[in-house]
Amino acid sequence: MDRERAAELKKRLRNVGRALDRAVIATKGIDKVECDALLEHLTKACAIVYGKLFDIYDQHPELKPRPKPPRISSTLTWDEVSLSRSVSVTELDRIIFSVMERQWRKMMMIVGQAFVECTDIGLAINSETIAARIQALASAGHFESQGDLRYWGNSMIRLKD
Repeated sequence: MDRERAAELKKRLRNVGRALDRAVIATKGIDKVECDALLEHLTKACAIVYGKLFDIYDQHPELKPRPKPPRISSTLTWDEVSLSRSVSVTELDRIIFSVMERQWRKMMMIVGQAFVECTDIGLAINSETIAARIQALASAGHFESQGDLRYWGNSMIRLKD
């Protein structure tokens, strides 16, 4: 495939990939049985899209995106947090544990899903506070993590086995 066509296909595949990523996030709240079936199809579609992107990068390495330098998403720590009366630590922990899984996932994804859950039930809490609580739970040994959890896009987290 020539470079011009590869560049156009890369652009379109990245758009599809972003849409699939948003669809995966949107499956929260769907019936469990329906959600599992949909996630299976979305996962297969993601594998195809990202697989094709890697093929393009193999043929045209110059099209591979430059790595973004890591940047700290939040420096807030749990001991600096002051929750409003409408938010309990127990409720926040329940939400965080509900979005955690046994497979490695980006910290950014976990924070985002927990934030959506909080918003859905009317909890007035920001993503930095959620991230600070996740970091405190990880430090307490509830989760396994890879990387510095302050870098949401460059760190991974999961439930302990």
